[in-house]
Amino acid sequence: MAWADGKQTYERYCAGCHGEKGDGKGPAAIFLNPKPRDFTSGKFKFASVPSGDLPTDADLHRTLVNGLKGSSMPAWPLLPERERVELITYIKTFSPRWKSEAVGAAIFIPADPYAGDEKEIRKAIAQGEYVYHAVTTCWQCHPGYVTPAKMEEFYARKNRKFAGVRPDFNNSVVKEDGWKQPLKPTDFLNDRIKTGIEMENLFRVIATGIGGTAMPTWKDSIPDDDIWALSYYVRSLADQRNDKVRHLPLSGPPSAEKYDNITVGAKR
Repeated sequence: MAWADGKQTYERYCAGCHGEKGDGKGPAAIFLNPKPRDFTSGKFKFASVPSGDLPTDADLHRTLVNGLKGSSMPAWPLLPERERVELITYIKTFSPRWKSEAVGAAIFIPADPYAGDEKEIRKAIAQGEYVYHAVTTCWQCHPGYVTPAKMEEFYARKNRKFAGVRPDFNNSVVKEDGWKQPLKPTDFLNDRIKTGIEMENLFRVIATGIGGTAMPTWKDSIPDDDIWALSYYVRSLADQRNDKVRHLPLSGPPSAEKYDNITVGAKR
């Protein structure tokens, strides 16, 4: 049976963190932050389906192959494909949700309307900065990255009065996640983005949301072009972090001559 073979792989590579029962309570878990995933609830953070739905096998496979950056979850690209399939089958035995619910429908990722055009990328970053702060108000959980004067300008565009921002506007708000663990939303200027900064990955996470957290599904709530713009803005913040810690040069968009004439990030 595939799940029986997957059990052996799980016990060899995964149980030390995720626990023999899949409850996230392996012997190493006490030392880790963020904590290993508890599979018994059937909740998964990163998927191509709306937040809270059961992920596809392809979603679980993506996490296995790529890992989660900035966490203790490593990438397993060298694990043979057959073993990855068996491992996924076994992981799904930990939660009864897999027997009673259908897998969620993967969202459609449209073509990137800004790709390959430096002028359009600059426009996308500027629009993404506006959407982040005045439309989706990501700063309610994540840090804000603009000045109060810029916030007033953004809200004026919406014909709304700016009522001010929360205390500690330039820092993340720690909240409890669906596993009763404290969760610090990503500070894109200082933290690694767990799923990576490839544009399609950023679009996917913003569109679907993050299961078990306050990060909602934005697909169909805002236009796809605004999701792409948000993705470019988040990528521009992440690029600043990568420059700061002197990572290797990144390949792929955005470049736009390091966003000349675009101000991303308030003075911290």
